[in-house]
Amino acid sequence: MGSSSNLAAAPREKQEGQLGYMARYYDVVVAFMTLGREKTLRRVTLDLIQLEPGDRVLEIGCGTGTLTLGAKVRVGASGEATGMDIAPEMVEAASRKAARKGVDASFQVGSIAKIPYPDSYFDAVMCSFMIFHMPDDVRRKGLAEVYRVLKSGGHLSILDFGLPDKPWLRRFVQMHFGHMMQHDVRELTPILEENSFSCVEVVKADFMGTWFLRGTAKKVYGPAVPQSTSLPRIVGQDTLSR
Repeated sequence: MGSSSNLAAAPREKQEGQLGYMARYYDVVVAFMTLGREKTLRRVTLDLIQLEPGDRVLEIGCGTGTLTLGAKVRVGASGEATGMDIAPEMVEAASRKAARKGVDASFQVGSIAKIPYPDSYFDAVMCSFMIFHMPDDVRRKGLAEVYRVLKSGGHLSILDFGLPDKPWLRRFVQMHFGHMMQHDVRELTPILEENSFSCVEVVKADFMGTWFLRGTAKKVYGPAVPQSTSLPRIVGQDTLSR
């Protein structure tokens, strides 16, 4: 088994929020941010995404590829796991990691605003801690693109931080924790609905103040995927179904 990467589509200009400069020490930063619990974080994320053997899954903003590699294990030999990142440095690092671990995942340079795959191709698209590392216009275009490449019944899954509900505590967090705590993943719920996603669900994930958002692409035409069960109920769940 091996891995493949495609660097030919590397953007000529760097996008705001691009983290390629961090590729060399990205894994160290993640280990520090998760207090050494990255394996737990990835397991919790994949449990919530609910991948099935044979699924085709795309990760947006894959970084050095750890979550994509875990997804490949879940979908098995008959499935397909692809990581995409706008930074060539991240794609190179992810490809090296896949080769080192002997995992048959592929990695692609590309932007969420122009996903280089055909309509209705993926069963699942996932994004972990990257959806707010891009300009708002890119994010909005990207969500429409994600809907396009998902099969009917496929899911977009986003894991990111949530902000405290109390206004004073929210302001404190935004003031002292920098860029990564300026947004709340729950604010994307109406934007997903504007982009034709249905059955939008939000749950509090069991990891360091993170929240999990999932929307379903229900299309009139196109290949359909089997409907998965609703998100598992965990302590602190706040589910919004529309």
